[in-house]
Amino acid sequence: MPTPEDYVAGALVANAVAWIITGLVEVPLLVGVLLYALGSVLAGFLVARKAKDEIFWKVGLKSGFGAFVLHMFVNTAVEIVMSVVTWTLMAHLIVLATLLLGSVFGALLFSLARRGGVAKRG
Repeated sequence: MPTPEDYVAGALVANAVAWIITGLVEVPLLVGVLLYALGSVLAGFLVARKAKDEIFWKVGLKSGFGAFVLHMFVNTAVEIVMSVVTWTLMAHLIVLATLLLGSVFGALLFSLARRGGVAKRG
């Protein structure tokens, strides 16, 4: 069973990929969404490693939702400090869907690898 610290670490991983690259290089929204997807798949996979018998999609949803909460917390703090609106509501909803689906997919990948489903089919 993953601990709350595991979910926080997963949230940081899911967001860190996009934050680091977009902090270094200005990227369009689509590339940013792909970076969030990459980070959330990695986070879902890593958090699912800690889940012994928990259902993979529950772990993925918890991980993805935690990542979105962290994303909103940091983005809101930046908007308050800078007194500007940096993201639209639609962009936040796209990131929410990306983080949720990516984390569930990452947890599914670990579930398949753990059961040997990938090796049996390949």
